Amino acid sequence: MKRILMICAVLGVAIGTSAYVYNYGGMTEPVAFYSGHTHVDGGTQGAPAHSGGTNAAGCHNASVPYHCH
Repeated sequence: MKRILMICAVLGVAIGTSAYVYNYGGMTEPVAFYSGHTHVDGGTQGAPAHSGGTNAAGCHNASVPYHCH
């Protein structure tokens, strides 16, 4: 039982650390991606379709290329 708890704790720390670095690590630089495009009702206007939530900086964190509005 202790082994399972230790594995779960290590996995939890690894996932939490990865999520923090991914959202706040600052290792990615936003690029210009169809400047001026908008998202209306979940769609993309003025750029190729792309999705993904935004991170703390208001940038698409699941899009390629990484970009901000």
